[in-house]
Amino acid sequence: MSSENENSEEAPQLEETTAPQPIPSQYSKMRDAEEWTEFMGRDGLPLKSSTMYKMRLNPPSIDALLGSPKNGHPTRPKRGENIIRGLWKFGTEKLEVPEARAPWGPPFPSVNFADRIHRFHWLRDLLANGEQGEKLARSLTVSWMRAFGKWDDNAWRVNVTADRVINWLSAAPVIIEPVSSETRANLLDCLVKQVHHISLSCENVKSLRGRFRCALALTLAGTSLPEGDEYLKVGLKALEHETQTQILKDGGHVTRSPSRLAETLIDLNIAEEFLLRMGREAPPFLSKAQMRMQNMLKFLQLTDGGLLVANSGTDSWDGLAKTALSPFGEGGGKFSFAQQTGFQRIQAGNLTLYMDTGSSETGENTELASASCLAIHVCDGPHRLITSMGAYPDLDPAWVFAARQTAASSTLVLDDQNSAIFRQNPESGLHQIIGPPGVSARRLEEGDQFLLEGQHSGWRDSHGLVHRRRLYLAKNGQRITGEDSIYRPLAETSQAQEDDIPCALRFQLHPYIGVEQGEDEKTVFLLVRNTDISWKFRTEHPINIEQTVYTASGTRLPAAQILINYGVSPIGDGTTSPNRLRWALSRVSGE
Repeated sequence: MSSENENSEEAPQLEETTAPQPIPSQYSKMRDAEEWTEFMGRDGLPLKSSTMYKMRLNPPSIDALLGSPKNGHPTRPKRGENIIRGLWKFGTEKLEVPEARAPWGPPFPSVNFADRIHRFHWLRDLLANGEQGEKLARSLTVSWMRAFGKWDDNAWRVNVTADRVINWLSAAPVIIEPVSSETRANLLDCLVKQVHHISLSCENVKSLRGRFRCALALTLAGTSLPEGDEYLKVGLKALEHETQTQILKDGGHVTRSPSRLAETLIDLNIAEEFLLRMGREAPPFLSKAQMRMQNMLKFLQLTDGGLLVANSGTDSWDGLAKTALSPFGEGGGKFSFAQQTGFQRIQAGNLTLYMDTGSSETGENTELASASCLAIHVCDGPHRLITSMGAYPDLDPAWVFAARQTAASSTLVLDDQNSAIFRQNPESGLHQIIGPPGVSARRLEEGDQFLLEGQHSGWRDSHGLVHRRRLYLAKNGQRITGEDSIYRPLAETSQAQEDDIPCALRFQLHPYIGVEQGEDEKTVFLLVRNTDISWKFRTEHPINIEQTVYTASGTRLPAAQILINYGVSPIGDGTTSPNRLRWALSRVSGE
């Protein structure tokens, strides 16, 4: 075996006669353990349980499942192919094992890697590779059961167990039913044990996603298991509560993450479809929530079929949005302002522009939110021009946190400070966002253009200053004129500093956008890869092009960003330079 952490031990072979292997408890020694603990909160901590508690995890055995829910989520066949070849990769870590070997035995490369392994999301990627993938999926599931099936402090964390149970149930016709009777009995016992564990401990789960997935796991298990009515009752009650808590009245997710909304919509559809298929009553909240959610998801879906990149979300590179919306018909999502979800949208010809206008006064339910107020996203038809850094599900927690910073979005940063405050929630241990205060937005139509204006007071407490952004969009979709101002309100009486304050205006470009220098240092051209489309960006100050990464797709991709550094007066009113910076983005070629 080889990995980024070399180790000479061999992994267990994938044979049903393989004896259980000792699993080293070395997670605390891994190099990402400190970061993991800092960013994953209480749900990320190893689960220490007493012998008495483990003895309670022995409910009556079952002979078979009554049915199996559909998978519903998009698959990544390429990852399945890599696993078949022995290459496992999660986040920034990878592990290579010989064929017919499991990836456990020696220590995993990182805590994040271990976490992703134990959730079994990769199972559906294997099953997308036909008979070869199905055979390996069965062997790996049996091997995991023998290695971890009795208990493991990390693998049996409640939210991880919920994901694993959901994935096992959806794959049961392939990974449980075809095996020998003795192995099947052991797998079913292990499955029921995990379900019982969730039912006993789900109230200790703190994260939004963890709570929702625990409720979903109990709902699906209660429908699948003989005599599972009590699990179903508890699961549906919790699922209704979490749906009411996490889905806003306008259909958005409380985290304001488009991809989290899509994932949740898929999960609710899975639950409703399975209940109906099994002859059970589907509570009305399931269909009512889905109708609101699919309408909002269409609002957040871009012309390329993917999703707006925002609040620790992905761009739906794996078809997440299309999968979530597949059960629903055409129409919907044509509104231009999502007040609760916090986004403005303008469509001008082929040009689509979004502005983030979200905020939180309390920080509640903002465990994914970015400090990205007034950030913009610009698309030319199906081509993304200006975007945000984003975060894909397997990404390391430290990278996800980096993607939540103001500097990871296409907006202004004052004095290297975020526009909102990150604070660790004492109950969950997760980093939530408070602010920014004073958020407002308005839009007008003026002749042949749209006006979109927004402002926030994220730096008023620290510097006595307010950020205002005005955008003028030509109705033919050929030009955006922007104006970013920093000003001190007349009512602000605090003593202002004398020196200019450093300011940075950033525009994160999509990886498919190339940059060429223009006729002077204040002009650059943005080139859309594999097309003849180009846009001219011009501003009042010299432009720097810096290299960055785009993490909204299935991996980290190199990308460029436009960076304009300048200084602003602490007593400026925002009507003139340097406290008012103007810029323009205009289409110069392409059909």
